[in-house]
Amino acid sequence: MPAANANFAPRPFSATSQVHPSYLPALHKSGRIERRLATATVAAVGIGYGLAKYRAYQAEQWQHQQHQQQSAQSFRNAETSPAMVAAAAADPQKEAVENAYGDRTSLAELEAAVVAYEHRQS
Repeated sequence: MPAANANFAPRPFSATSQVHPSYLPALHKSGRIERRLATATVAAVGIGYGLAKYRAYQAEQWQHQQHQQQSAQSFRNAETSPAMVAAAAADPQKEAVENAYGDRTSLAELEAAVVAYEHRQS
């Protein structure tokens, strides 16, 4: 018998069809469903995250716009502060001169003020 074992070489294991337990095909098919579910979940989370970021950006822009409007309003209020209004009302002669000669913000108003001044002087 020892001579028979010497000539015997083990054959490599191979099969023409896959060998698997009966529960593996069910797991393989459920993996497809799990992959679809995972893909849908990732997509939903991504869309939700994008919407949250967009809403935060819109809120930030709105706050920035509101801040600019408030600062512009406070600047306008500072220009017409009660102290300035009271000072203008307290000096009617100064107000009359400003009305007669203009506020000199443009050349045309300045020229009209000079003509009015020369007309009063003559």
